[in-house]
Amino acid sequence: MVVLAIQSCSGRTPEPPATPSRDAPVVIVGAGLTGLTLAYELNKAGINSLLVEAAPRLGGRVQTITFSDGATAEAHMEEFFERSPAVALLRELNLPLSEDVAHSSVRLDGQIHPYQGEGARDTYLAGIFNEEERAAFLRWNAKAWNLYSQLHASHEAGTPLTPELDALMHISFAEFIAREGLPHKVSEWIRVTLEPEIAIEWDKISALDGLDEMRLFLDSPEGFGEKNYHVLGGNTLFTEGLAAHLRPGQLMTQARVTAVEQTDSGVKVRVLQDDRQFLDITGRMVVVTVPVNLLGRIQFSPSLSREKWQAIQTTKMGSYVKVHFRVAPEASPLWEVNGENVLTLLSDSPAGSIYDVSELQENEQQPRDRVLTLLLHARFAREVMNLPVDEMREKSAEALDTLFPGVRQHIRSSEIFVYPQAVAYWPLELGRSRFDALANELRRPQGRLYIGGDTTENSHSEGAVIAGLRIARQIIERRNELREPVESPRAAAR
Repeated sequence: MVVLAIQSCSGRTPEPPATPSRDAPVVIVGAGLTGLTLAYELNKAGINSLLVEAAPRLGGRVQTITFSDGATAEAHMEEFFERSPAVALLRELNLPLSEDVAHSSVRLDGQIHPYQGEGARDTYLAGIFNEEERAAFLRWNAKAWNLYSQLHASHEAGTPLTPELDALMHISFAEFIAREGLPHKVSEWIRVTLEPEIAIEWDKISALDGLDEMRLFLDSPEGFGEKNYHVLGGNTLFTEGLAAHLRPGQLMTQARVTAVEQTDSGVKVRVLQDDRQFLDITGRMVVVTVPVNLLGRIQFSPSLSREKWQAIQTTKMGSYVKVHFRVAPEASPLWEVNGENVLTLLSDSPAGSIYDVSELQENEQQPRDRVLTLLLHARFAREVMNLPVDEMREKSAEALDTLFPGVRQHIRSSEIFVYPQAVAYWPLELGRSRFDALANELRRPQGRLYIGGDTTENSHSEGAVIAGLRIARQIIERRNELREPVESPRAAAR
């Protein structure tokens, strides 16, 4: 891990202490990463907006928790990858970042292969594969990167998919790999690397979607996989950094949107403030950034198009459970091999993906308890997420002890976060792909209404920023429409 010595300018900024407006050119529903990115970009363009957030805090899936001794961990999303537009925003905000390589230690068929190479492709591969397997991996990698490059170019340009890419929307990623005839260990490495990213099994998604996710780990002209970044002191500093640029009165929290109405000249948004008082907010355009699985809780007038509802109802959500163990510092040799920490480890076990986030603290103090984070995904999450937390804790501790015998007795405390509907996926069994016509339709505006967020794009936090930036560009192009008058709720009542 490399620490980038950049000074933070945001601090932990509270929400702007002014009474929020009841009218704004753009009303943004949701103050997660999409909403905050959108408001930030619109502010830079001189366009005012009002963020309306149902929760008492902003940030959405970006949520850093702080323990009593000051140590931090991420309750939800973990990192930002190099090609994500989020990284450019992180740098623009001058946030302190830690930099790490794309790949991790990996457990295949019960054997742990410690990470080697510090980003050197051949060293890493030699620690896992024999020469025949390595050659097969590189052949597949070249094909996969070529397909991904074509896909990315087509998606960015908005051009139709080639017949080869279109065919990959209709077979599973597991089937795509099986047809390649790869050695077992290479196939397993691909599966074990992919599934934690999508929170669902690899046979549930299209080959096209799988290629889009695997881009993070492929060898490319830019290097072997994408570096990833964490914000030192917690990723919440990212959303707080964006919020620090809001104007006074630009954010309303504990305000749940129940209805969105489009009129000839604008929009009206009905909000339940503090679960007791209904308010009407007016604007010229509205952007709804809530996860797709929550869109059905909002009344839309006129109704969303049939295609949009079909896209929403056939987008599904993968599951995560995050378990944070505080472990005595003297236990750290238990997860070392030849004196090297093998974490992060993709364990392909009930322990999930295991992170040692102790080194991500902004002000590391030694000695203090280590922070081990277990990210249980897909079937491993589904097997425990409906259990009492006591059982979840014991099963997770047992799974960790199976990998690193003796660690269980050093666990001092735990905190558990359950996300039955964590990240979006587009199920192949329903004929879906994130690149299909329905997905594209959901991303298009309907009159003065936009829908966007990470769940309209991909299975990563970068989708939130992609959506925010795209919608910002579209609204800026329509800025002349923002000057149109809109009938206020009081005027409408007279």
